Amino acid sequence: MVSAKCSSVVIILLVLCAPACALDVSGVPEWLKPAVTRSLNAVWSEIPAEPEIDREGTLALVASRLFAGYDVAVNAGAPEVIFTAHDEEITPEVKITVPELRGMALEWFRDDISGMSEDIAGLVEGLPQSALTWADEALREKIAETVSYMLPGWEFSQQIFISQNSTLINITFRPGMPLVLAVNPVLPSRTIPAVFRNDLQARMIPALSPLIGLPVKWVETHKNDIENFAREFLRERHAVANMRANLNVKFSAGTVSTLTARVDSENFAFSLWVAAYAGIEGRYPEIGTSFAFRPSVNLNPEIYAEIIFSLDNFDEKHRIGGRFEPLNNLWAGVEVQWPENEYFLRFQYSPVRIRGSYIWWRYSPELKEHEAAAGYHFDDHLAVELYYYKAGEDKIGLRGMWHL
Repeated sequence: MVSAKCSSVVIILLVLCAPACALDVSGVPEWLKPAVTRSLNAVWSEIPAEPEIDREGTLALVASRLFAGYDVAVNAGAPEVIFTAHDEEITPEVKITVPELRGMALEWFRDDISGMSEDIAGLVEGLPQSALTWADEALREKIAETVSYMLPGWEFSQQIFISQNSTLINITFRPGMPLVLAVNPVLPSRTIPAVFRNDLQARMIPALSPLIGLPVKWVETHKNDIENFAREFLRERHAVANMRANLNVKFSAGTVSTLTARVDSENFAFSLWVAAYAGIEGRYPEIGTSFAFRPSVNLNPEIYAEIIFSLDNFDEKHRIGGRFEPLNNLWAGVEVQWPENEYFLRFQYSPVRIRGSYIWWRYSPELKEHEAAAGYHFDDHLAVELYYYKAGEDKIGLRGMWHL
């Protein structure tokens, strides 16, 4: 098999900024007509319009030498250039080489190129074999339109191999810039503890690794596929299934892509934390846990129980309460605390995001006790609060929260 390197140099040199001429071209595929017409116009404009010169005959002679595979005739008047194939027709084989991809990316690529071989074969159907030695650039431009539609972000190389009895068009692909260099999964949740969310994030990183090195544009077109994949992946994890969690997944393609999966249980919430105080006399580190039940009704009511242990003498506080969400992320409710056996009003504004500010306030009318904080979440685990406490005397300081 002889590799025929596509030699379009002569045609390109002839495509000069020449005055346009009303040449009518027939007999070549529609996608090839613009390139042929440009070249013919360039030749036609260089032929002197002298009575003793047969301009049509000269154009036909030059064209027949430039455009191998065709007999060329020029009708006077219009003029009209008529191409007639004289090579024996050989149906080309189109081979598309799939790049080295993994997992879901490989499935998407195979689906996206479905029918591409037939489309390319249809472009060159009826084209003389020798015409591919000069029509390669126009063919590449036409294939580029198909690739940009079917595989945005991918670049391709085209090789045409010609032998006496066969023609092979080989198409290979490479990812175009910009590329996905990292995928950052983020799992905000009110109802699943950070330790479980971190485990889910750690499991999602290798699951999403097939996206690394892919074109950002192409990944963006498969946004829904990625979100569906992440949704199914999380639903199969015990931490999500056991909590009967709802999943709201959003993928944002970029050099560093982000997959945000908000994981909230329909009916249950569980949390565990450690707190330490600074600048407040008489307050010692604490460890606390809470469990909540959420009926699926309006205003998102929640019934919860909390246990807090003081780590200096292991004193316990027990709380049972209920709250609802009159406004988005704003909670109001009432709780009873033991051993005081008194009730507290409780208000809290706490958006669901990994990093962000929040505030809360508790007040007992009977005990005349206030407790409030304005805090900031630095990540899944760490939050720092400006903490205020009043039970007889005002106390203010810092409190660090470590969510487990």
